[in-house]
Amino acid sequence: MDSTYTPIPFEGGPVLVGLMPGQDGAVTARAAELAASLGVVLLGAFVDPASYLIEWDPAGDVEPLSLDPVLSDDDETAGIARELSAQLDSVALEYGVESQFRVVAGERALALGRLAESVGAAIIVVGARRPGLLAKAEELVGGSVVRKLTSSQHTPVLAIPGVVHFPKHG
Repeated sequence: MDSTYTPIPFEGGPVLVGLMPGQDGAVTARAAELAASLGVVLLGAFVDPASYLIEWDPAGDVEPLSLDPVLSDDDETAGIARELSAQLDSVALEYGVESQFRVVAGERALALGRLAESVGAAIIVVGARRPGLLAKAEELVGGSVVRKLTSSQHTPVLAIPGVVHFPKHG
């Protein structure tokens, strides 16, 4: 083994899992399983797709309002956030881990990276790819969240592939 290798410690910081509506449950389950094995908090984050950062300066400073938007109860995003938070709590209970939930603003990969850095996350867990033509079109236009995460920050990233259903041939 190379003596210059320094392993990254996966202790202390939460397991951050990116959440979105319709996501394969395996993503949250694997993140909860990892959090349980490490004895850390499971932190779920939903990046509001209709959001954007409103405070930014060239030095890269962002005001907390942009990172943690305040949602009104009648906002569509608030309803989605309630559903995702309940799903996260259910999976966390199943795996015996503490869970927390956040809604963040901005571009998905950058928002998850900023949150991971701000909470000292041990790892970021995301789904590798959503099924469907619309998801593929979004990826072509906006790029892969996994690719952006792995190239934009230092927190390790675990990409969980979605369940693929192959047609059965008789």
